[in-house]
Amino acid sequence: MTTFSSPQVVCRPALSKDHADITEFCKGIWEGGDYVPEVWHHWFNDPNGCLVTAEYEGHAIGCAKLSLIDEGQWWLEGVRVDPTKQGLKVGSKMHHYLTDWWVERGDGAVRLLTENPAMIHLCEKTGYSKMQELRGYRALPIDEPTDNFSPATETREAAEFALESETVKFTDNLIDFGWRVGTVNEHIFEKYSGYKADFVHTFYWWKDKQGLFSAWEDEDEDKRQLFLGVSACSVKDLSTMLMDIRRFAARKKFDRVFLLAFLKPELLTQLEQAGFATNWENYLRLFERKK
Repeated sequence: MTTFSSPQVVCRPALSKDHADITEFCKGIWEGGDYVPEVWHHWFNDPNGCLVTAEYEGHAIGCAKLSLIDEGQWWLEGVRVDPTKQGLKVGSKMHHYLTDWWVERGDGAVRLLTENPAMIHLCEKTGYSKMQELRGYRALPIDEPTDNFSPATETREAAEFALESETVKFTDNLIDFGWRVGTVNEHIFEKYSGYKADFVHTFYWWKDKQGLFSAWEDEDEDKRQLFLGVSACSVKDLSTMLMDIRRFAARKKFDRVFLLAFLKPELLTQLEQAGFATNWENYLRLFERKK
């Protein structure tokens, strides 16, 4: 007797042909502005980590990427599911697939950011711990002169300064490298200041090495945005340095300044004093699993 089984979601390593399906369903995500189709080929050709596809009835209906952002630091990102294929637990299956891949082949720590309640519950079930909470903050440039900045070209000196700074200690030595949170060290500073980085950071000293910040250019809603990564100084100097960064942004012809802020009361007070505000209703949770 012939029997028939219902279609199953299968997670597997990505194939080049998956790009067409993923590009198509991503048109329904973020009003067609999803970045994943643009970076998918880069992820596909990445020799480190894993790009997974969820296949259903012969088509790619989901993807997710596990990336090596530094030695012993892994990042789970780009989880996408076809909006017309909800209810099949696609995100959960890809999360299990990549976590199992990391357990077998990875090292150190794997991290991710999420605000999704289902993903939060899944992380808690699969051995991840919540480390930090983050939210986006913005400010407009200030059209006033400033000469308090100079290039920071020695990555070792910059990393050592950041590790000793009060603001970085408040975040357990974690900083944002462009929607990827990692632990400060010389190697990761060097990697993200290189031209091959996903977000190329430029490092600057503030006030004769009383502070340090890194930034890169990002576009949002056709606006030039100065995106801050490292903000290293004493806590009492943070608002003053951020005000100067707003002046720096005006000099560089940016439309606004943005940072992904760790939700620490002492740091948020300084942010608000410097004129930064948020319109985010929710916040992101940073989860981590270690070996």
